[in-house]
Amino acid sequence: MELTAKRVAEFVGGDMEIQNPSENYLYRGPIESATVEGEDHLKVLFKWLAKNDGGPNRPTPTWTRDEKLEYTASLTIYSVSDIDNGRICLNSFIGGETVILFPPGGSHLDPARVTGLPAV
Repeated sequence: MELTAKRVAEFVGGDMEIQNPSENYLYRGPIESATVEGEDHLKVLFKWLAKNDGGPNRPTPTWTRDEKLEYTASLTIYSVSDIDNGRICLNSFIGGETVILFPPGGSHLDPARVTGLPAV
């Protein structure tokens, strides 16, 4: 599957989750904007981003606000596939990272569960 700017724009308002079990990080946040630049760079800007304190190996209910709001990935090292419930999954066997795009109205991280976010 080819990931296009038009396709990723459909996920604005949804969530994106980024995880890497070998490096033990797990991030999630709502997508403010998403595009594919050139033919091979996914660029996502988050409204806010949270890091799970346990990572994907031992996830906890505790999430902490992260200062990063931008994510960029070279699509040349990811395989892209549609998965159930309108989600898209990107897997990089080179980097060990998995990224899941959740559509608007789908699964999302409740901001009330994130330490450090301003009250909404």
